[in-house]
Amino acid sequence: MIERLAEGLVSWQIKRNYIPLEEQNLYRYGFELLIAQAVNLLIACFLAIIFHEYLTISIFLLSFIPLRSFSGGHHADNYQVCTALSALMLCIACVMVKIIPDEMIFAADLLFCGVCGISVFAFAPVGTDNKPLDEKEKRRYGKCSRIIWGIEAVAWIICYGAQAKRESLGVTLGHLAVFVLLYVGIMKNKKLKK
Repeated sequence: MIERLAEGLVSWQIKRNYIPLEEQNLYRYGFELLIAQAVNLLIACFLAIIFHEYLTISIFLLSFIPLRSFSGGHHADNYQVCTALSALMLCIACVMVKIIPDEMIFAADLLFCGVCGISVFAFAPVGTDNKPLDEKEKRRYGKCSRIIWGIEAVAWIICYGAQAKRESLGVTLGHLAVFVLLYVGIMKNKKLKK
């Protein structure tokens, strides 16, 4: 559906001479990304309303998106699977925020943040078969992912220190999701090498 909508937008723009025909693939890809991001954002807003977890979802996305952008890991094969997995991650985060008791938040935060930090420093970035990384990209993305993780770890400490325990959990649940995608990406890459 996203692909068809992007194709329709590009065709419409070509007919009106807004974009040149030879750049249609580039524009189609750009529209696909834009539409997919818009759909994911709308779903996140919808889930925030359903779960009454506006702050959790906002903090989760603010910690997840920048770190994920540079650390890499598993990517879904198509937009529909990506959207479904993104929605599932947000649902799991909302449920975890509700079920983890207050006295367990610090231990959960340390575990999630620590596991993600070790993974980011040891493995990030993780390329995929459809997005391989050259050595220059690996160095640059690796450095960026470590800096982002460090900044977010400081944000977690500030949240926890300010007695915003549930908000600190939103940060570390974003980190947990990054860890899972890194791990799946590593396992998938190992399987492809065999």
